Amino acid sequence: MIRDIRTFLSLSGLILSLSLPLSANALDDIRPIVFPTDATLTVEDNYGLERSGGRIHEGIDIMGPKLTPLYAAVDGRVRHLNIPEETWGYAIVLQDDEGYTYHYLHVNNDTPGTDDGEGGEENAYAPGIAEDVRVSKGQFIGWMGDSGNAESAGSHLHFEIRFGGEPINPYASLIAARYPGTYNRNEAGAASPTINDDRGLVGSGGQCVSGSLIKSQTNSTVYYCGADGKRYIFPNDRVYFTWYSDFSSVITITDAQLAALPLGGLVTYKPGSKMVKIESLPNVYAIEKGGVLRWIKTPAIAASLYGSDWAKKVDDVSDAIFGSYKIGEPISAIR
Repeated sequence: MIRDIRTFLSLSGLILSLSLPLSANALDDIRPIVFPTDATLTVEDNYGLERSGGRIHEGIDIMGPKLTPLYAAVDGRVRHLNIPEETWGYAIVLQDDEGYTYHYLHVNNDTPGTDDGEGGEENAYAPGIAEDVRVSKGQFIGWMGDSGNAESAGSHLHFEIRFGGEPINPYASLIAARYPGTYNRNEAGAASPTINDDRGLVGSGGQCVSGSLIKSQTNSTVYYCGADGKRYIFPNDRVYFTWYSDFSSVITITDAQLAALPLGGLVTYKPGSKMVKIESLPNVYAIEKGGVLRWIKTPAIAASLYGSDWAKKVDDVSDAIFGSYKIGEPISAIR
């Protein structure tokens, strides 16, 4: 592996720009939301999974009992209320002042205590909720249900975040809202078992096998083949060895085959594996899914996470590749 990032980028044909192109999923925001329903409910990252008819799941499903309250994730306005159709059922769309939209699908359509589908708007939306009405963070806006095509799936909230109509994986935003200021190293690692999972990469692949490690005949640079058919670069061996223990799975392909694969961006550290420090900043960060850096506010928290020798477990991240990471909420406690 090549340790010097500028040599690495030069040999990879990227000397013209140190700001690598990232996939749309890699640019996902962590929005400052409150949890949109009961925060004790289980949250799993099911964004991007395949659905019937070739569809891709563009939100997170939070399973819960019918008539569980739903809350406004943000300050904003009610952009749209859906009078049910066969897919979404009853639905609420909120918009914040920055233009992001927050979609609540499968809102309740039943009379309380039944599964009759006859509950009407009064059992879907909270009193006073109407289009163009302003709402406040945490305000009660409706009830969870199984309307639309959710009858067979069970009662749940399908929650989406979009900007300009394009979906953003809401998982990291939901976790941050559910446990504000906390961090769990084991959970962080479990949420990103693969680089595809970490970056939210989906698709049918391309000219390489999704999840494979590849290099060319004339260069030692190793790439990860994403589910989106793009190649993702390991910026140094330190990052590589947070994901893999050796190079035994690396496949050699021709220079032409490698050149045919579009660049997707840089692989970031595996969440929960290390702490990092940006060269130009004094803060030490833990890592969460999607290359999210969370400032560890005290040495005591660092020691709780990584032991008394935590300072030996901090890697420097070059300013040149800082743009591949995002800054999340500081850590004030562990869980």
